Amino acid sequence: MTKTADDSTTGRHIPALDGLRGTAILMVLFFHLFWSNSSPTGNLLVRFVAQLRTTCWIGVDLFFVLSGFLLTGILYDTLSSAHFFRNFYGRRSLRIFPLYYAFLFVVIAISYAQGYHWFGGIFYYLTYTVSLLWNGVAYTTAPWVKISHFWSLAIEEQFYMVWPLLMFALRTKRRIAGAIVVLALTALLVRTYLVVSGATVHNPYSVYSWSPARFDTLLLGGLLALAIRSRFRGEVLRWAWLVFVCGASVLTAYGFWHGSFDALTDGVVATIGLSVLGVTGAALVAASLTRTSIFSAFFSNPVLRFFGRYSYGLYVYHYTLQDAMLPFLQPWLQRLTYSKLLLVLLNGGIVLLVTILLAVVSFEMFEKRVLSLKRFFHDETSTPKLRQDVAEAESEAKASA
Repeated sequence: MTKTADDSTTGRHIPALDGLRGTAILMVLFFHLFWSNSSPTGNLLVRFVAQLRTTCWIGVDLFFVLSGFLLTGILYDTLSSAHFFRNFYGRRSLRIFPLYYAFLFVVIAISYAQGYHWFGGIFYYLTYTVSLLWNGVAYTTAPWVKISHFWSLAIEEQFYMVWPLLMFALRTKRRIAGAIVVLALTALLVRTYLVVSGATVHNPYSVYSWSPARFDTLLLGGLLALAIRSRFRGEVLRWAWLVFVCGASVLTAYGFWHGSFDALTDGVVATIGLSVLGVTGAALVAASLTRTSIFSAFFSNPVLRFFGRYSYGLYVYHYTLQDAMLPFLQPWLQRLTYSKLLLVLLNGGIVLLVTILLAVVSFEMFEKRVLSLKRFFHDETSTPKLRQDVAEAESEAKASA
C-alpha cells in the first residue's frame, strides 16, 4: 500500500482557524453591541458602516461552518478509537457545559436575590432545546438578562449530540458525504417551505433559528472536512479561493441590489442565500488551510487569534452585559455627549472592553482549569484513519476509472 501524508487536521493547531473564529465573534459583537438605525443620517461612510453592521449576523454562520468542519474531522479521524464516544463527548462536555451552566446559574442567583422571577421557559435553555421551539418563551422578569442568542449554542449542541451517532453508523466517507448532501438539501427545502407557506410572516425567526432549518451550514463544514481527507484534497484547496470570491461576490451584489441582506425579511436570503453563505464560508475555511495563502496570512493575525481564543466567553457574556450596563452607562454618556454617533461608539466600546476583560479572566481562571481535564479523554490513535483513508481513495479511484 502506498503511503501518503496524514491529511487530517485533528490534533494539529491551525492558527488561521483561530483567526477565523475571531473574525466571526467580532462580527457578532459589532452586530449586537453597536446597534443603530440601519438608515442613519450622516456622511456616506457612516451610512455604509451602519448598513454593514446589519449584515454581521453572518458571523454566526461562520461559527457553524467552523464547528461542522472541526467536529466532523475529529469524529472521522477517531472512528477507530476504542473509546470513540467517551472521548468525544467527554472533551466536548468539558469545553461547552462548565461556562454555559456557570453563567446561567450565576445570573439566576443574582436575579432571584434582586426579587425577579424565572419561568418554565428557562428549561429549554438548560436543556439546549430552545432552538427546537417554534416561538420564543418567557424565561425571566429580570430586564438585564439577555440570553436569546443562545439559540445558536443550542443548535450546535444538538449537532454535537446526534452527528457522532450518525457518523459511527455510516463509517465511510462516501456514505457520510451522501448523508450530508441529503440532510443539507432537506434543510434548504424546510426553509423554502416556511417562506412559501407564509410561516415566516408570523414568525420570521422560524427560518433563521429553528434547528431543522439551520443544520446545513454545519453539515457543509463537515463535507469540507471529508473532502480534504480524500483524493480531492488538492483540487479543493487549489480552487477554494475562487469559490469564496464568487460566493462572496454574489452575496454582496445581491445585498447592494436589494438594499439589505437580512434573512428575517428577505425570502431569497432566508432560503438559497443561507445555502450560498454556507458554501462561501466553507470555501473560506478551505482557503485558510493553505499556509502560503493570503487568507492564512490574514487570519493568522495575532489580534484575530486573540479574539478567537476567547470567543466562547465573549459570545456567552456580551448580550447580558450590554443590557445590565445600559441603565447606568447610557445616562452618563448622554450627559457627556450630544452626538448619537459618539454615543453608540462609546456605549458599544465600553461594553466591549468589559466583555473582553470578563472573557479573558473567565478563560484563564476557570475554563482553562476545567479544560486541563481533557487529558483523561485522550485518543490513543497517533495517526487516525490514515490507512483507511488511503484504501478508500484507491478503491474510489478504481471505481471511477
